[in-house]
Amino acid sequence: MNGDDAHGVHQQHGLRRLVHILSEVPLLAPLSRSQLAELARLANVDEFPPGAAIMQEGTPGECFYIIEEGHVVILKQLGDEELLITRRGPGAIVGEMALIEEAVRSATVRAETHVRALRISREGFERMLAASSQVALDLIREISRRLRDTDRQMITTLLQKNRELRQAKELLRKSYDATLVALSKALDLRDRETEGHSVRVATLAVEIGTALGLDQGQLEHLWRGGLLHDIGKIGVPDTILQKPAPLSPQEWEIMKQHPVWGARILKSVDFLVEAIPVVRYHHEAWDGSGYPEGLRRQEIPLLARIFMVADTYDAVTSDRPYRSRRSPEEALAVIREERGRRFDPEIVNVFEALFPRIRRAALSTVS
Repeated sequence: MNGDDAHGVHQQHGLRRLVHILSEVPLLAPLSRSQLAELARLANVDEFPPGAAIMQEGTPGECFYIIEEGHVVILKQLGDEELLITRRGPGAIVGEMALIEEAVRSATVRAETHVRALRISREGFERMLAASSQVALDLIREISRRLRDTDRQMITTLLQKNRELRQAKELLRKSYDATLVALSKALDLRDRETEGHSVRVATLAVEIGTALGLDQGQLEHLWRGGLLHDIGKIGVPDTILQKPAPLSPQEWEIMKQHPVWGARILKSVDFLVEAIPVVRYHHEAWDGSGYPEGLRRQEIPLLARIFMVADTYDAVTSDRPYRSRRSPEEALAVIREERGRRFDPEIVNVFEALFPRIRRAALSTVS
């Protein structure tokens, strides 16, 4: 056998191997033996190392691949993350949309192991199908079925990922809030507040906010701002913060800066930025007599106006080094007296409506 004959036998053997591979592909079942042979002649054999991109999402779909050896993963880009849709192995076709339309790739196909694949151009495949409209129709039906299956699989994967993301976010939220509660207790102790003051006042503020119709996001910001409302007192010297006598004018000016310092601290923490209005403005007054900016009426953020009422109630009904606690009714009287001066009248109205329930809760705690 001369060299040309040997080469011809080798080519024939390679062609039979490719025809056999193609005959095992379910999508190509409608093709006859001669059509499979013609398709085999159009094929180029490519090899990819593990991790190599066989097809890249967003690039033109000018060819498709039939996996001969190895396994691939199909990935969809979602923001900065590549979402795993499925895995495919020998006999699978990837990039089949290139068979029916000129469009960019809708997903990335990456070699998971060493991959050997047959690459076939869309143009050549279309020429082959032009002679048989029935085969072309059968193929389009099969591709449509595969795409529906892929869509269902992708939807299932996305729903699962969404559930996992919600669970992870909820765990993270609980972890953040547990940390804030611990920090608020430490702040209470340094400021000689009654232990748990910040948690109680934040809880009461959320109750008032709920009655006012705030959404869940606003209530979370109100809660976190309530826990950390006095975090700026970290910057106040102990000689001022824990002074048993009245503060001098100079000392009082330093104390009045703690809302500003607290806002600066929270500004660097992304998930606490929306809580800053509570921290910065919880000493402002409805009539403009508060600090640090002397805001009036609706100039004061709503969350801060809500918190001021809750803070006053808890302060009056708690023991302090310089006085004993007063009754819930006395606290209500203080808040009523300051309606329209320190406090937003509408929020006082809501607090009054809630008061019977607040009082019952206070009595049950004492008992």
